[in-house]
Amino acid sequence: MPRLFVAVWPPGDALDALVALPRPPIPGLRWTDPRRLHVTMRFLGDADEEAALAALGGERFPAARVTLGPGVERLGRGVLVVPAGGLEDLAAAVVAATAHLGQPPPHRPFAGHVTVARYRGKPPAGYAPPISAAFRATEIALVSSDPPGTYHTVATFALHEPASGRP
Repeated sequence: MPRLFVAVWPPGDALDALVALPRPPIPGLRWTDPRRLHVTMRFLGDADEEAALAALGGERFPAARVTLGPGVERLGRGVLVVPAGGLEDLAAAVVAATAHLGQPPPHRPFAGHVTVARYRGKPPAGYAPPISAAFRATEIALVSSDPPGTYHTVATFALHEPASGRP
């Protein structure tokens, strides 16, 4: 079974802002390839691709306004990220639709982010450039991760604007 996850790919200007972050050569730091910059909505792990397609295709997920920044931060041990706010409702809907697939969903609140680098050992001192970007998330993607870390979009699913309440 393939390793799968559900993601939001930053479009155009937001991706350009992420790619424009300084990438100084810091020992022990490995920068994320710009083609892999995304926000993970849910990591499924080894999961049945057809079941994931059916689960995601059978739902109407909400569109979201995503705000990146205000700067690069450490997350856990060994990861530098750009926070991605505004995706909490979308992430909850994706988890609800896919809870029966792959590995169990985490028991912690969703913390939207784009991983920009990974490091070993001590965190890089003084690296915290600011970033400010926003975009409208209009689709999610089911993504397959193949060794050695190649991402392949299996399918995309349109997100839906909330009803206006007007007749």
